[in-house]
Amino acid sequence: MASKKIFKPGQTSTGVLDTKGGEKLKQMQANSNYNFKFIPKDKITPNEKNKNYSQDNIEALRESIIVNGLRHNLSVIPDNDSDKYRIVSGERRYHAINRMDDKTYRELFPTGIPCKVEKSSITEIDEEIMLISANHDIRETSVEEKRWEIRRLKELYEAKKLSGEITNISKEIARQLNISQRQAIKYVNAEKLIPELSDLLNQNGISLEEASKFSRLDEWAQLKIVELLNAKGNVDAEELESIKKISQEKELENKRNHQELERTLQMLAERDKSIEALERRIQTLQNNKTEKPQPDLKEELKYVSDAKKKAEREKQRLENQLEKMKQHQKERESRNTAISDQELKRISQIAKTEQVLQLFESNFTTLKNNKNIIRTDADLKTRLEILKNRLHDLLTEIEISS
Repeated sequence: MASKKIFKPGQTSTGVLDTKGGEKLKQMQANSNYNFKFIPKDKITPNEKNKNYSQDNIEALRESIIVNGLRHNLSVIPDNDSDKYRIVSGERRYHAINRMDDKTYRELFPTGIPCKVEKSSITEIDEEIMLISANHDIRETSVEEKRWEIRRLKELYEAKKLSGEITNISKEIARQLNISQRQAIKYVNAEKLIPELSDLLNQNGISLEEASKFSRLDEWAQLKIVELLNAKGNVDAEELESIKKISQEKELENKRNHQELERTLQMLAERDKSIEALERRIQTLQNNKTEKPQPDLKEELKYVSDAKKKAEREKQRLENQLEKMKQHQKERESRNTAISDQELKRISQIAKTEQVLQLFESNFTTLKNNKNIIRTDADLKTRLEILKNRLHDLLTEIEISS
């Protein structure tokens, strides 16, 4: 009994279809499945937006396609103004195929390059989102390239959020790049890094987790992180907390200085107004445009002139004070550009003190839970009293020194 023949696409009962018929059947199947088409290379055009991705190793890719075939189809969009197709994904593959001689090209792609045809009705924003997503899926991207992708996707999704198309930008970025939303947020946060730390992240000198933590610090604190990394290669948790605290102290100091500067400027403006008013009064009195008797007029003129001189002296004092404040500000800024050995020592001391306090807080909980034992044990009670007195003395010293 003859076995039943199983026909596959491109075959007849007598064998494989001729090239023309087989390719036609393939084209029909491509059109019905996922909207694939075989498109001649001269009908495909590069995409300007793909310039952000490297186009290196084209020759090696050409040889790979000749030996192994095209492993990934191109993704294209029909150009409504012509009968051509614009590349979304596959720019390097397209250039590699273009470098083949005509004979090799015709042998490998007799009816054209296999392409997935996307809808032509999509917006420019959606096209670029699709382009970034497709390139990310195909390529092995570096940290720097991935950061560019996320930065650009954020810009594109911000436009879509303004139009009400989406609500959560980080969620959309995560979906397009197949990463977690938490990871997407960390990449977005990393854009707040100073250039030195940003370069370290690109070169894998710091992790994304570290970059996200450092990005929450101000510029001064990030500079200190760079110097610690250069000095010892890492920044531990206690040092990071210490830098945060010093940074917060400096921020409060800067705020106080700014407020003092604003007050001084306001007082200067008030003195200017007073001097102008007194000047006008002097002019009026000198022109004798009042009904006052001459002795009274002379007395008032002297009083107003003295008030004006006093206001001018006060203005000069405020101007000198303002100049000193600006000079001190410049000196502070110059000191902040580099971290001193003393400041590094202070950071380390704060970190150690923080550890000791945390340990004490933990032990205090243990003591509290065992208060009944302490109450009945005279030795424990005496030692606790000594500790209380020592803490009291320490707090007194701190109050006096501050």
